[in-house]
Amino acid sequence: MQAREGVKIEHEKKLSSLQSQEYRGKDDAKLDKTKASINKLQSLIIVTSQAVSTTSSAITRVRDNELVPQLVDMCYGSLNMWRSMNQFHEIQNNIVQQVRGLVHRPISGQYTSDLHRVATRDLEAAVSSWHSSFNRLIKFHREYIHALYAWVKLTLLPVSSDSPQKQHSSPIAIELTAFCDEWKQALDHLPDTVASEAIKSFVNVVHVISTKQEEEFKVKKRAEIYSRELEKKSTALRAIEKKYYQTYSMVGVGIPGGGDGPDGQLLDARDPLAEKKAEIAVCRRKVEDEMVRHAKAVEVTKSMTLNNIQTGLPGVFQAMTGFSGLFAEALQKVCRRAGSVK
Repeated sequence: MQAREGVKIEHEKKLSSLQSQEYRGKDDAKLDKTKASINKLQSLIIVTSQAVSTTSSAITRVRDNELVPQLVDMCYGSLNMWRSMNQFHEIQNNIVQQVRGLVHRPISGQYTSDLHRVATRDLEAAVSSWHSSFNRLIKFHREYIHALYAWVKLTLLPVSSDSPQKQHSSPIAIELTAFCDEWKQALDHLPDTVASEAIKSFVNVVHVISTKQEEEFKVKKRAEIYSRELEKKSTALRAIEKKYYQTYSMVGVGIPGGGDGPDGQLLDARDPLAEKKAEIAVCRRKVEDEMVRHAKAVEVTKSMTLNNIQTGLPGVFQAMTGFSGLFAEALQKVCRRAGSVK
């Protein structure tokens, strides 16, 4: 079509040039040359117009005979998909309502294992991917129908002034335009933001649980480090005590009740290992404190996990149930319009 328009512009220039030459009385050779160019351009316009008309007719046939049935099938396919999703979300919504009962059960003191932490991170990644996929699905669906509607409207326009518009504005083309327009409006009015925000909110809920599990894990690690340190110091003290009292037994034999001589100094009432024992006592208190902190962290993590799931999951599936139901209802109306397109 662009090639034809370019030829027509060149033809207009040549006609204007011919008129100018005739007005100025140019010689016959130049006039004949210009006229020959004009005739050649006129022939080219006819050829390009025929090519455009042939191409336009082919596009119209593809539109009416191939695109229309595929769009109708796509509409019904989308309707069936969202109906199924609505049924599944309703089932999921009923199931997660039962999670509310878990919060009243006794909370076990078992700490969060590595398996729990990995599972929580995987859940966060999965829900985050769900959120991204949901947004892309709705976005691309809208963009496709918008582009399709714009293209169908273009096919209704005449390819040239000498091409009758009725050739392109067939009844099926007009119905197709109305069908695409209704589909576009149905998508534009979908409340997908509510569903998207519900999924995003649950991503945040799972992230909070994951963060608490990591905090619990750090407290557990500190308790384990202090426990190993206590065991190390205790083992060292026992070795020193064994060595010391063996030496004391050998040196102090036969000096009852201690003494004031040089050898008697070994029996002084002050414990020579008191400093080591004091260090161990401090380390033991650290272990006990960290164990108490870990026990509290375990209870906090489990309580928060149950409470967050209790409030987060129902919100997600309530929103998705509502959205999928509205989407299916909107597509059902569009599919009714599809009957007039076939």
